[in-house]
Amino acid sequence: MNDLQKCQLEILKEFIRVCTKHHLQYYLVGGTCLGAVRHQGFIPWDDDIDVAMPRKDYDLFITMQDQMKPPYFIQTYRSDPNYIYNYAKVRDSSTTFIENYFACHQINHGVWIDVFPLDGISERDEAYAKFKRKIRYTWHQVYLMYLPSLKRKIRKETLIKDLALNLVAGLFCFLNIGKYRNKRVDRKVTRIDYDWAFLIANYFGTNPSKEAMPKEIFLEGSKGTFEGIDVILPKDYSRYLTLLFRDYMTLPPEDKRQGHHHDKGLSLNQSYRDYMREHRM
Repeated sequence: MNDLQKCQLEILKEFIRVCTKHHLQYYLVGGTCLGAVRHQGFIPWDDDIDVAMPRKDYDLFITMQDQMKPPYFIQTYRSDPNYIYNYAKVRDSSTTFIENYFACHQINHGVWIDVFPLDGISERDEAYAKFKRKIRYTWHQVYLMYLPSLKRKIRKETLIKDLALNLVAGLFCFLNIGKYRNKRVDRKVTRIDYDWAFLIANYFGTNPSKEAMPKEIFLEGSKGTFEGIDVILPKDYSRYLTLLFRDYMTLPPEDKRQGHHHDKGLSLNQSYRDYMREHRM
């Protein structure tokens, strides 16, 4: 593990501690589940951790800030008003990882793990790909939230362009569009109750045509190991990974073995507040 992964692993341990204490169901998902099965830990070039929870467990977890040990922070659009997503992150507030797109967002910028809700998407057994458009809609809504990142320094040679982009970014923040968009998306993705659904989905996953899956794949989960700690995977994790990645035990080409988060500021021993103050961000 590299130092960033070690920091993320500590966040995962705290997340699991709270879930275990309060009997909340969770699963490692996406590349983190793949890493647990194929590498018994991180995919060597991975730079994040993804977990998911059935909606009812997720809704309980995001209210449990008082159960988290410092410096961990459960970040949602309710707990951090300028945060853009409809899923949560657990942040280590004593660290800094400022993603490129969010350098202008006044949010907690600590190193994080992603916590996704799993929601019902159909009460019938239907073709999974049918829901590609429905899931993609949520990401189109997310894209709107990048508008504040259009803010930039005004330069003489690009004066008109810079003024226009700053105006769009400023209006978006001033009108608080994000708050209303978040609530609208939440209403849309929770229309079908998880308990009654046959198909469920991580609406905010990055594979829209593959995220809708039979609930039976998840259920009570299956025990696994991730970097030496006990974790929970989807019950039928092989089927889950096959639907998501196809031949999941085969390594990708070497030129594809890279992380997908890029930073404008990174420190594992300085809080994001101190880092941003020192670098005038």
